[in-house]
Order: sequence, then structure tokens, then C-alpha cells
Amino acid sequence: PLGLAGPASFKTSFKELKKKLFKRRRVLNRQRRLKHRVVGAVIDEGLITRHHLKKRASSARANITLSGKKRRKLLQQIRLAQKEKAAMEVEAPQKPARTNEPQPKSKKKTKAPQDIDMEDLEDKS
Repeated sequence: PLGLAGPASFKTSFKELKKKLFKRRRVLNRQRRLKHRVVGAVIDEGLITRHHLKKRASSARANITLSGKKRRKLLQQIRLAQKEKAAMEVEAPQKPARTNEPQPKSKKKTKAPQDIDMEDLEDKS
């Protein structure tokens, strides 16, 4: 009975120890990676999208550049967005300007009571 209990308990403790060791190694490697991260240059910094910057995950040292085609497309996209924004800004002030102009007040037509109208009609005939 003593012999059977010994190895079994050793086995369970060894499994737990192994788990902890693997976790520790994983955590240490992650810390080491994050600490020694070398950042490459980002060219066209204003243009690069966050999707393009995801490359950092695979290779932190690589210089991140855009191809000519992507660069032109992004510049065009920005230009069109600015043009649209400018057009919207021009249109927006015009609407309040129209309402600010003094508009002639419409006079309310006062209806005479029915009795008076009827009397007027009777007098005329």
C-alpha cells in the first residue's frame, strides 16, 4: 500500500509542476519579446492605416512602407474626403442664412362671426 501511494502522488505533483514550468517559460518568453522589441521606421506615417501596421506583430524590425499604388489610392481617398467635407461646410451655413433673413409676417385673417356675414348679405339684397 505504501509503494502505490508514493508514485501516484509524485505523478500528480509532477503534472502540476510541469504545467507551472511551461506557463513560466511562456510568460518569460513573452516578457523578453516585448522588452527587446526593435521598431523599424514607418515611412508615410500619415497615410499608413492600422491594418497595415499589423505587420509589426510578425516582424517588429521591418520598415513599414506602402507601395506606390496603395499610396496613391490613400492620397486620393483623403483628397476626396476633404473635398466632400468642404462641400458640406459650404452647404451648411447657407441654410441658416436663409432663415435669418427677415420674412414678412403673414397676417392672420380674422373671420367675422357668421351672424354679421349673414346680416351683410341680407343688407345687400
